[in-house]
Amino acid sequence: MPGQKTATTRSLTRVQPATRKHSPGTNPVLRLHPGAIVRSALSRRQYRVGAMLGFGGFGAVYEITQITGGKSLDCKCVLKVTVELGAWHREAYFGELLRETPGVVQVFESFAWIPPGPDPTPLYCLVSELLEGGDLVNYLQKNTQPWAEAKARREIIRLLGSLQFLHAAGLVHRDITPRNVFVTSDLELKLGDFGIAVQQLGKQKAKADVFAPWFAPTAIRQGKAGAWLPADDVYHLGKIFALLLHGGEKTKLTPNHVKSMPCSSWAKSIIQRCIGVRRKRFANAAEMLAAMRKPVPNAEKTAAVRSLEGKRVVFTGKMTMLRKNAAKLLEKQAGGILQKQVGPTTDIVVIGEQSPHWKAESKGQKLLDLDREKERGHAIAVITERRFKSLLENHRKS
Repeated sequence: MPGQKTATTRSLTRVQPATRKHSPGTNPVLRLHPGAIVRSALSRRQYRVGAMLGFGGFGAVYEITQITGGKSLDCKCVLKVTVELGAWHREAYFGELLRETPGVVQVFESFAWIPPGPDPTPLYCLVSELLEGGDLVNYLQKNTQPWAEAKARREIIRLLGSLQFLHAAGLVHRDITPRNVFVTSDLELKLGDFGIAVQQLGKQKAKADVFAPWFAPTAIRQGKAGAWLPADDVYHLGKIFALLLHGGEKTKLTPNHVKSMPCSSWAKSIIQRCIGVRRKRFANAAEMLAAMRKPVPNAEKTAAVRSLEGKRVVFTGKMTMLRKNAAKLLEKQAGGILQKQVGPTTDIVVIGEQSPHWKAESKGQKLLDLDREKERGHAIAVITERRFKSLLENHRKS
């Protein structure tokens, strides 16, 4: 998406390769000379071409200046030119659909244009706002400090607001990478580049046939998921949230990085749920947005549990006593019922210390399930291991 130097420089994997005439680096049609005039027959605006800002899989991007015709655009603009008709149609469509939507790079117009000269090849053009902070990769290379959690949360909420609209309409973006999230001069984030966004048709899900492999969910990247779901867009935004809180230019954050990041347990829980197994993620942007807008909870307090008898109990985290011994005492001494996973019938979760081997994609799932049950209105008591031992002692004496 037009916006800055690396705005269109991206690497996409096509599961079923598409035919392409040339890459922008070798296709001379996309090489516009500085000072060239591009004219829109629709708006009658004329633009003078400036420096090339970047080129990539779908076109080339130039800084431009409006010189005459039509309503004046009161901001710095960029021109994206491409020979990819399908990608141009999608970006033009979403540019119109999301016009003036907060959190989205604004597209002002789209048109076809035939450059003067012997080659009659038409170029498909998009004019959009230039965001001087560049894309998020470019910005974080220059500004390495982690973002304050409140600010990162606010900007993810901004992006989710527009993504929620897309998901509600049956659309998925498929390419919410740091190269397609742009930074304004006021340090606000905007989502751009809808060149591979698609809409679900009836019950037919969007194919996972085009994606950026360096930022895609594991199942997508390994070819184990044939469809791209809204939950996969959520995965992207969870990674973006982690990237902001981590700081620096590192874009391939692993679950172990999440564990050590300087942010609240609430933020880690949100990220963990986003990048965990697909069936446990927020199903779409609306679910993630609702979770992000809730007040940040205080640390869990010991619940007023007075007895373990007849209670269905789940253990999670590292405990000072062996888990099998705790289970025997629960069932034989206290008359409780052991459960392996948190579910609709769970009464109590006993939390030990956090495992040093915690990984967001494979561990901590019980706490994610606890959050899900709470969202569904199922009250589950959360107690510490110390409180659990105290209750066992009470049962022994009684």
